[in-house]
Amino acid sequence: MKTKLACTLGPSLSSVEDISRAISLGCRIFRINFSHGGPSFWRRLAEAARAAAGGLGVDCVLIGDLRGGSVRVAGIEAPHTLNTGEKASLSLYGPIRLSRPEFFKAVEVGDILVTDDGRGILKVIDKEDYSVVVEAVRPVTLSPNKSLVIRGKEVAPPNYLEASLPEIDTALELGLDFIGLSFVRNAEDVVSVRKYLDQKNSRIGLIAKVETPSAVQNIDQICEQSDAVLIARGDLGMHFPLETVPRLQERIVEAAYRSYKPVIVATQLLGSMISEPVPSRSEIVDVMSCVKDGVDVLMLTGETAIGRYPLESIQWLGMIAETYEKDMIPQRDLHPGAEIVDRFALAVVNLAESISARIAIFTVSGYMARRIARFRPVAGMIAATPDRKVIPSLSIIWGVTPLYLEAQNYTQGLEMLEKRLEEAGLASPGDTYVLTYGLVKEPVHIVKMKKYQ
Repeated sequence: MKTKLACTLGPSLSSVEDISRAISLGCRIFRINFSHGGPSFWRRLAEAARAAAGGLGVDCVLIGDLRGGSVRVAGIEAPHTLNTGEKASLSLYGPIRLSRPEFFKAVEVGDILVTDDGRGILKVIDKEDYSVVVEAVRPVTLSPNKSLVIRGKEVAPPNYLEASLPEIDTALELGLDFIGLSFVRNAEDVVSVRKYLDQKNSRIGLIAKVETPSAVQNIDQICEQSDAVLIARGDLGMHFPLETVPRLQERIVEAAYRSYKPVIVATQLLGSMISEPVPSRSEIVDVMSCVKDGVDVLMLTGETAIGRYPLESIQWLGMIAETYEKDMIPQRDLHPGAEIVDRFALAVVNLAESISARIAIFTVSGYMARRIARFRPVAGMIAATPDRKVIPSLSIIWGVTPLYLEAQNYTQGLEMLEKRLEEAGLASPGDTYVLTYGLVKEPVHIVKMKKYQ
């Protein structure tokens, strides 16, 4: 299976035993949602995932998902339901609190508030300085720590880095592989976090979560500054009309392709499996569409964090992905402005497929592996690196199987890679591989010769 599977850890998936079973089902990427629980709980989840992976002799990827600057419901310990027409007070200090004072500066009477991934709709009918009275347009459940948005407006934090700093430091302390940057608005939000990490000498990767109108508008610049992008369909569906979300997903996937960055799709992939043992037919079609579009990672959220059937959800996700990967039509076009390195990557893919070979690459940074994977080689790719810090970034790329090799240079790397393929059971006598290695951005110089008289 070339599409990577990711799941969210939580009360339903937290033990070493269950995470081991998740790994056996093909999931190697685990998300820890910082919107729920606290540092001690997050540490237990990270330790359990590492113990499970270590016990099976494999690598796993850990993502810490920041809350970002979102407005969230607070002050209640259990879900609070309002039926159609029922009213409630939301304030900065009352029984049902909202987490951000900036919300009350932005909201106005008549505004529509959306929560619960778009299922809950409230209308603001009265407002004071730091409180609003809302009326349920349809039945709505206000749940602890659930985000809430003003349709058509963004409530931005005064400073993205400052709003996220405690959780960033926690991710660093836990030694996570990636940080999920929630509610980024532009490339500057990503850059501000990157500069802070540079000061800390950290190489933790940054995944920009695209879930606001500003992020969609600035998607190309955000992709350029991020290590990967995540399409957070739940929050997109609160900011945009639901019928437009599929088109937005296509737009974001295309932007990720153009920037050669991995793209992750999350939220409600198999949402019915939170309470049911099998997915709905429409969910299978949704996952199929993502797979045929060639997304790098499919991520389960509530299905595995709080659902009744977390392992069954992973199993179904893997079955659907494996069934429809063969129907994917790779994008082999070179976009305008493509560099020499892009043409080299496409040539490697074309050569491998013309002789029915797999691709094996030795890469120091993972840069060339991303370039080659962009063209979705049918047989996939083995990517070896001498830098353990690069393994997580390779692990979230479509079709890439990462390996660690203690090689000192490219020549030694290729020699060791060829030997390791057989030792690791990745190649048998008679198999054909195209061996290549990572290149700098300008691997070839073209010179137009002058005419001599």
